[in-house]
Amino acid sequence: MMTQGSVKFLVDVAQSETTKSALVLTSQDMSLLGASLEGVVNHLSILPDPDISHDEVYDLCIICDDIDINKMQLGLIKNTVAQKILVIKNPKETQDHKSLLELGFVLDSEISNKNIYSYNLKTYNTKRGWNNSEGWANPENFEKFRW
Repeated sequence: MMTQGSVKFLVDVAQSETTKSALVLTSQDMSLLGASLEGVVNHLSILPDPDISHDEVYDLCIICDDIDINKMQLGLIKNTVAQKILVIKNPKETQDHKSLLELGFVLDSEISNKNIYSYNLKTYNTKRGWNNSEGWANPENFEKFRW
């Protein structure tokens, strides 16, 4: 069962990301979240299983702590299903912490004694001013010096 604070946090994320479609992976009762997201998202899917078809793409995917998800399944969701992902975990589950960090997730916040890890493709790899063809590897020195 989700608390009022958790639901408010998830609704705020959906609103800030202008989410049109959302996927929630959980076997819990999500009636409170569904009612809160009404009018915020156009399409909400709630599934009890991380083995989802990759035919549909969502703006936001929320994976609750009651779902056992492995690194491969999380990578598939990240690459094919959603660009913004929130993973809700118990703070005691430290073995998942390293796996989530390896996949590019960030420990975002702690709400109602749960750790919230987030991944957003839009902000994951920001464009850097130095990483371009003009400033890369001194192109003016090509054919002049042997490195």
